[in-house]
Order: sequence, then C-alpha cells, then structure tokens
Amino acid sequence: MNHFSRLLAVVSIGLLAPVAHGYNYLTASCGAINFNSGQMTFNYASNLSSAEKLDISRAFSRLTAFSDSTITTNDNSDSSYSRGNGENEIYLDSTHATAQCWINYSTSTCTVSEADIRFGNQSWTTGSASQHLPYASGRSILGTAVHEGGHCLGMAHENTVYNMMGSDFSHVTRNNLTTYFGPGEDLSDGLIDLHGKRSGGSNTYRDVGATVMRYDSVSGAYSTHKFGVLLDAGGTVLPVVGSFEGQDVFQVTAGKTVRMELTFENNGELNTETPSIGYYLSVNALISSADPLLRTDNNFSLGRATPLETTQSVTIPSDTVPGNYFLGAFIDHENLISEVTNLNNVAYYPVKVVAPLPDLTVPFAGVDDSTLLPGEAFSALAVVRNEGDAVSEISVLRYVRSSDSYISLSDDWIRTEAIPSLAPGALKASNVPVVAPATQGAWWIGACISVVSGEVNTSNQCSTGTQITVAAQPPVVSTGAVTDITTTQATLSATVNARGGSTTLYFDWGRDYLFDSTLIYSSYITGLSDTSVNITAPGLICGATYQVRTRAVNSAGTTLGNVQEFTVTSCPGCE
Repeated sequence: MNHFSRLLAVVSIGLLAPVAHGYNYLTASCGAINFNSGQMTFNYASNLSSAEKLDISRAFSRLTAFSDSTITTNDNSDSSYSRGNGENEIYLDSTHATAQCWINYSTSTCTVSEADIRFGNQSWTTGSASQHLPYASGRSILGTAVHEGGHCLGMAHENTVYNMMGSDFSHVTRNNLTTYFGPGEDLSDGLIDLHGKRSGGSNTYRDVGATVMRYDSVSGAYSTHKFGVLLDAGGTVLPVVGSFEGQDVFQVTAGKTVRMELTFENNGELNTETPSIGYYLSVNALISSADPLLRTDNNFSLGRATPLETTQSVTIPSDTVPGNYFLGAFIDHENLISEVTNLNNVAYYPVKVVAPLPDLTVPFAGVDDSTLLPGEAFSALAVVRNEGDAVSEISVLRYVRSSDSYISLSDDWIRTEAIPSLAPGALKASNVPVVAPATQGAWWIGACISVVSGEVNTSNQCSTGTQITVAAQPPVVSTGAVTDITTTQATLSATVNARGGSTTLYFDWGRDYLFDSTLIYSSYITGLSDTSVNITAPGLICGATYQVRTRAVNSAGTTLGNVQEFTVTSCPGCE
C-alpha cells in the first residue's frame, strides 16, 4: 500500500484535465486515484468539538452539492483514530503542521483503502463571523474542510487561477460579517468532470458567486490570492482611510466614478450562466436588493472553466451624504436563477464617501529667460489648476525664489498674484515681471498656491522649480569724443555698460599709439544701463597728437573700446 499525503500531492499530481480548466486530478503511475468513485464515509474522532463537526459537515455538503459525489460522516466519537488503521477518520492532530488528506491506495489499481483528514497545529476557528483568515488570524475549519475534502474526492492542488484548491483560506466571500467558503468554480468543475453531475445531466443544481478576492501569484503547488482594490476612473488605487473587520476602507468622492475589482464564478451544473449583476450602495455591510441600486449589468457569460476576474465602473451619486458606506456587487440580484445557495452572491468594499472638494495645484511654473544678469528683469510664468471636484475660492499665487530645486512657501517670496475662483478642472495662467537677484549664482523659480477652504490634499500646492543662472557678462564700452582741449589738458569721455558686474574703467592714452599712460576712473560702474563717464587728462604737450582708448574690466572679462585721436592746442607764439 502507498501512503499519499498532502505534501506528496504537490509532486504527484497529473494534468488529466484540459489546461483551460482551473483544476487538476490526483494521479499516480496507475492512473487517477479512485476514492471509491467519489463516495466516501468518515468517522468523527472524539477530539473534535460539536462546533467543529458541524462546520466539517457543512463543508462536505457544499463540496458535493453539484457533482455525483458524496461524503458522509459517522458521529461515533471514535477514540482509536490514527493513520494506517484501515478506517476513514477525521481528527485533530497537533503533530502535523497544517492540514492533510492522508491516504492509502493500491499502486496497481489506484483504489483507496483508507483516507484520514487531519487538522494540524493551527489556531482553528468555527462559525462564519469573519474571525479567521483572511479577515483575522485564525484558520477556518469549514474552509479547510472543503479543500481537504476536495483532495479526498480526487482533486489535486492548483496554482494558476483563483481557486479553492490553492490557498483555501482566501477563497472566500461574505455579506455583512457572514463569510462563505465553498468549492468555487475550479473544484466544482473538476468534481463534475471526474464524477459527473449530481442531477445526472438535468442541470438542476446551479450556483453563481461573487467576491472581491482574486488571483495573486504562484506559491509552489498553490495559488495565492489577494483582496481586490477600488480604483479611480484613471486606474489609480483610491486612498485607504481605515479598516473594517479585516478589509481596507477606501475613500471615494460623491459624484465620481470608481472601478471595482471583482471575481465572478459559475459553481453549479449548468455549463454557462448569464446572470444579472446589480451594484448597490448600502449604509451597512448587509447588501440587498432593497439598497439604492446604482446600475445593473447583464453582459456576463460565466462558463465552468476559470473564474472571471473583472473591473467594473460604478458612479457614486453626487447627492450622497458624506459618511461610511458599503459598495456592493450582487450577482443574480433579481433572484432569476434557482440557486443551491445565495450566501455567496455578494462582494462589497467598505468606503468612506466625502463631499466634492477643491484641490488647487500648480502643475507648471517657468521663466521666459533662464540665463540672466544680476538685477535683470524677466517674466515668471505659472499655471494654477483646480484638480478637485468643487469650485474653489479666490486664492493667492506666490512666486518664490529658492536656493535649491525644492519649492515651498518658506522660500523667498518675489511676487504675488490674485487667482480667481476656479471651477473643477479649470486653469488660470499667470505671467508677472520679476527681477533677478543681485548676487551671482544658480537659483530656482517656482510658485505656490494658497490653501482654500475644504482642501484636503495640501501636499501639492507648489510647483517644481525652474533653474535660472545669474551671472555678469563682460562689460560693453565705447570711447567718446575728446573735448575741452587746451594747451596742457583735455577731457576724455566714455560710455560703459557694466553688464551686471562691478566694472573698473581705464583710459589708456599716449603718442604714436603706444598707450603708455593710464587714467583710472575713480568709481566702480555697476548696473545694466549705459553710464557716461568724463575724466581730465593733464600734462599734455602743446601741439602734440595723442591717441586714447578705453578699457573696461569686471569679473566676467575685459573689453577694449575704440580709439579716439586728438591734437593739443598749439602754445601761444608757436608757429
């Protein structure tokens, strides 16, 4: 005889089903393992509580609701339970880590002679009040019994879709706080294909289901699952603002469209179901057709192959009073399908609805010239946008200058401008004259908008920074006409633009273009405008001819002016 455990099932399964289906059979070298053609009877051990037995029996009833397979139990408080004693038993076994369907089978015929379901060293919970994974830390006896019972009817693990034979504790849905663990589409489909339909083909036993859980990833032989999320119309996950009994609470805005991540399943005998789905907004976690209906959808066709993961858009009414609600999807909300159960028909998201609010941002700020002279005038530009859902008040745009790229209201304010009230989505462009700092260096120009009433997001009030470079340029100089010429002196002149740098002006002069004498203007020349300068050249020789040339020097460079020539007046009595 061969001992077949849950751990061995990981490496011993064979894919006898079409790959389009989300299930696998337990197989060995002799073929598909035969669990008495799906007709199993187990003894309850004496170490099981009445609540645990009730949950296990409920799990087996759900597991076999759609296929021609049965699991019956004897409540005989068996005290001689153990592996290898030839009896099918269900018991608690703290020597095992999790849970297991342990079997003996013939390696020649694949016929099972013994199967034991062991619940291992876990924190087990009973009932259906969300006091278990994935909502709390305990492990559900009921959900685990559906999974292990699936093994004992011939099904192996599955890791490619959302399914009960993967991570069973997260194959779950709930309405109010009542959770439902059932076989799901993969397990029902596999058992029907392996053992036939319970009705023999008349498709009497039908069921559809909905949940916010969905496939996540592969973990060995198991699929892992995760909670879905609520998205805005653009696909961004909405803010999480709290929790409700193990689920995130998402913030939604009245009047906005949100997108619900949902999973729908066809668990029953009928090969294809076309249910109507209603989307409701309830003031409590019990979703029903009596709640306000937001919209309906009749376009789903659910086959018995793999669960349908979908994202559906729903608009929150604009007149919804702010507060806590539950956004629910109710499959077969008109009760048009005669279902085995409707305990798995609802999937909901807890939400906090907030009133439409303004949200002012500065998506752009810039300059018309990024290379500037100290003190030079330029234009600063900005755009203010109301990203919110309500009209904003009048606000103030503050242009700032920063020594780094991070723009905030703590930077130096250089100009303000009033911004009128803006409708949702409206833009206001601004263009103001400002002046570059007198100090040379790199600076950043940005803008921040003031916070208005009702604004929740105050982290997006400022723009990014636009860098400007402030640096002096070489001066510009021209040598002017020489005037007031006498026999011993003359007045020299020049026009200088310091180009933002503190500039020293020299007059180089001499005879025969030697420029071997220099006069220095007594004051530094600054600013950005032309400055006229005069200086007297003394000690000239009467009747001599001179040349004069200006030379302007600042930190950015030296500029030579043009040459002017002049002749000193002849001395009296000279011919």
